[in-house]
Amino acid sequence: MAIRFKRVSRLSDPTDKDSVKRTYPIISYKYDTSATLKEVAKEISGNSGVSEGETYSVLKDFRSLLRKTLLSGRSVNIDGIGYFFLSAQSKGTDKPEDFTANDITGLRICFRANKDIRLNAGSASTRTDGLVFKDVDKLNNDGTDAPSGGEEGEGEDPAA
Repeated sequence: MAIRFKRVSRLSDPTDKDSVKRTYPIISYKYDTSATLKEVAKEISGNSGVSEGETYSVLKDFRSLLRKTLLSGRSVNIDGIGYFFLSAQSKGTDKPEDFTANDITGLRICFRANKDIRLNAGSASTRTDGLVFKDVDKLNNDGTDAPSGGEEGEGEDPAA
């Protein structure tokens, strides 16, 4: 499989506007569209023998139950998938005693993948998983399909 990436330049220390800029990768998703709930249900259905409609219904029910459980103050740990939890957002206060519930500006749903599906950050581990990285800027600029950091010709065609 090929993981497409682009390069972005950012300050090495975002709090210091005079810090040096460094280049970092961002993942570029194939076709720039997410897989839909219906597509996922169809794929699961084809692999499991359960009807597409039943699979879709179960996934929708899971989505509703996940939200309800998180908002009731509990985290959700799905074995083999990962851990869902809430994170509060605020601008913060100078003193702990000044902070109140009114200072909370929002909630985010966070997810920590289980080790069974987590991708390891080390370059050796991604290469042994059959992954190669393709530089989207190079693909767009010189028209070649050479992967970046892997065997020549490995991976899938990003245009497919």
